[in-house]
Amino acid sequence: MIFLFLFLSLFQVSHQENLASQVSAVFDLENFTAESNINHLNLNDLIADSVLVKEINGKTLFSYNADKQKEIASLTKLMSAYIGYLIYPNDKNFIFTPEAIAQEGNVGYFYVGEKISRDDILKAGLVASSNDAIYLLAQEYGLDKFVNLMNEKAKEWKMLKTNFVDPTGLGKNISTSLDLYLMLVKIYSQAPEIFDITRLGKIIVNGKILWTTNLLLDKYRSIIVGAKTGYKGSAGENLALILKFNKSPFLSVIILDSKDRWQDAEKIIKALKYYYGE
Repeated sequence: MIFLFLFLSLFQVSHQENLASQVSAVFDLENFTAESNINHLNLNDLIADSVLVKEINGKTLFSYNADKQKEIASLTKLMSAYIGYLIYPNDKNFIFTPEAIAQEGNVGYFYVGEKISRDDILKAGLVASSNDAIYLLAQEYGLDKFVNLMNEKAKEWKMLKTNFVDPTGLGKNISTSLDLYLMLVKIYSQAPEIFDITRLGKIIVNGKILWTTNLLLDKYRSIIVGAKTGYKGSAGENLALILKFNKSPFLSVIILDSKDRWQDAEKIIKALKYYYGE
């Protein structure tokens, strides 16, 4: 009887070790957190359909539908800007084409034949969310090839539920809050200049003033490390933020498909301020 008991105990331990090994092969257990165990912030009345608040390379503070695929609209431009930053030198100049000017919106009042630098394209796309500028950035390389680079980078970064069909976000580009967190971390670690641009309240391109789309910037400039907005009727209001309080690590906030992203963001910022004792 004692021998049987010892045999069963050893079998159970071995079975548990094998199961743990199998689970580890599927998930990165160091970074994986069950959604039912991550409500460190008291956020019960957000409007968005998908939210993720997470310390960068740290614990998840709040998650709601973070793995749900949503249209991301102009949050797309973060990836487009990053690819453009990699493949073009900073002294590269572009000439606006009829196809670029035909893109929805008229941010910057650009015209066919107008010259623009790579850096001004990045500023126009990230600060004022110009579709014309970002389309031109991709068109110069070859639109399909550029979008392929975006998808290849998403795959490399393990953004497994993300798919880009265009560089501006006017098309049906889809992702999740979790995937976008991965994108923010990678871009910030490899090209922080991208997020430095997003902290500009206004820019001047070819003598024209373009204003930021981020209405939180003036009020929370001291804690906003970087940000990008996105909006489309089918996508709702989107917002991606990197924040840093005095006593906090770097934080990422992803808000997708909200009816009032500014209200959601302010609730999250206030909760984070209380959580870190600011």
